[in-house]
Amino acid sequence: MKKNSLLFFTAVIVLAAGCAKSSSSSCTQLDVNMTAPQNEITALMDSLVKYNITDALQHPSGVFYRIIDPGTGGIVSNLCTKVTSTYWGGFFDGRKFDESTRAVTFTLGQTILGWHKAIPLVKEGGEIEIYIPPSLGYGDEDIEGPDGTVVIPKNSYLVFKVQVIKFS
Repeated sequence: MKKNSLLFFTAVIVLAAGCAKSSSSSCTQLDVNMTAPQNEITALMDSLVKYNITDALQHPSGVFYRIIDPGTGGIVSNLCTKVTSTYWGGFFDGRKFDESTRAVTFTLGQTILGWHKAIPLVKEGGEIEIYIPPSLGYGDEDIEGPDGTVVIPKNSYLVFKVQVIKFS
């Protein structure tokens, strides 16, 4: 009987240690409840009008978006969700600063805040265009390319076209 009790307690300790280990590696990304300032939202709305984008919807955060295809698959569960997608990133005038024509996978919480808010609006297989004000993008920092030239000037309004392939 004592042998069975010892085995039981050893099993409980091993299981508890396994649970403790898995919880320490659990998601620690927290959603930031940030809203763009009104002057940025107004300027973004002006750009949408200037470029004849009349069907964009406003997210409470200040991001605007157009769902091209809502998708039919899985959904984002939290900011630790891995997103596999292709995308185009640029400016309202059509200049591109980044593009991925091959599928790339990233953790949603490691992207800019505008993506945190917009990507969960579609399911796997979905496609979305996102219009992001500076405070939900790269803010007041210049983003440089590998050669040191500025690729995204500070306080830029950004446009992304994202095709979601998979969430995991």
